[in-house]
Amino acid sequence: MQPLPDSIMPQPTKLPLAILLIAFAFASDAQDVESFYADRTLTILVGSGAGGTTDTTARVIGRYFGQHLPGNPTVVVVNMPGGGSVTMTNHLFRSAPRNGLTLGYSLPGIITAQLLEPDRAKFDGRELSWIGSALKYTGIVSVLDSAPATTVAEARDVELFIGTTGRGSPAYQYPAMVKALLGLKLELITGYASSNDVVLAMERGEVHGQSSSLQYWEIARPGWLGSGRIAHLVYIGPPDPLADESVPFLGDIVDTERERALVDFIATGSYLGWPLFAPPAIPEDRLIALRAAFDALLLDPEFLDAFEATIRTPAQPTSGDELAQLVEAASATPADIIAETRDILGLNGPRRAVN
Repeated sequence: MQPLPDSIMPQPTKLPLAILLIAFAFASDAQDVESFYADRTLTILVGSGAGGTTDTTARVIGRYFGQHLPGNPTVVVVNMPGGGSVTMTNHLFRSAPRNGLTLGYSLPGIITAQLLEPDRAKFDGRELSWIGSALKYTGIVSVLDSAPATTVAEARDVELFIGTTGRGSPAYQYPAMVKALLGLKLELITGYASSNDVVLAMERGEVHGQSSSLQYWEIARPGWLGSGRIAHLVYIGPPDPLADESVPFLGDIVDTERERALVDFIATGSYLGWPLFAPPAIPEDRLIALRAAFDALLLDPEFLDAFEATIRTPAQPTSGDELAQLVEAASATPADIIAETRDILGLNGPRRAVN
């Protein structure tokens, strides 16, 4: 047999060596990450008190998250409530170690809080290290079926008292936007410590309702949704699989494009959902590992079953990269839209004390 001509003989190239070097680099990074997390404790700081969707989802995530990280660290969940998760996020941004061992888990409104109240929110969401979100947030203004008004049309003529924690939370911001854009007679009563306290106030007859998620109602008062114990006026954010199709979306019933822009801005938190994030500038290999672990978590059948059993709805995941894109888009909101939102929420004038 004649030897093949040199022109078509397999020629040695740099490619195998390059591939080997890249593979070695990734293996080294993975080993470094595994060595770092092994026998360590990872802390998730939750920007709310005990109970409710924020705390509950954080604890389900914390139960399984460490299993998907190299080194399988122990994960503990610690509550750090205050200011609609601003207290926790300020701490994470300014004081927490930037090593990937301390993470934050916030209410959905954390980025709108930064843009609307920069004097209070001392962080920049574009610098935070976004990991992922397991659940989007659909804010629905709901009232007891015994309330004097149970539809948008009725609430234009009849006053309803809506309980809420404070102005930094979507629980306040969403009904405030609904009130302004639809001309509803909603009186927002601030100062409650939690959504659970608002539910108790509803049962005592102090208020008629609140703005929350349908998942919250399934957790706080199982059976209320199915029994018709509460009625829903309007929702903001992505459609909720638990919602009745008859509940209108605020963006569909406003009159102008500018009003729609206001709805889109205030709904930023709905699409972020309940995000998990790290401080700025953590080592890149650890951020990659944290994001990969979160993505793997959302494919874990055991976690998904536990999540749905606890929250009463399937997971609705958003990746860390998608969260970062949402934050960038929100940060580019025109100043006049932010200013008008501040006016609607009463952030430019005297404020009552809130928790």
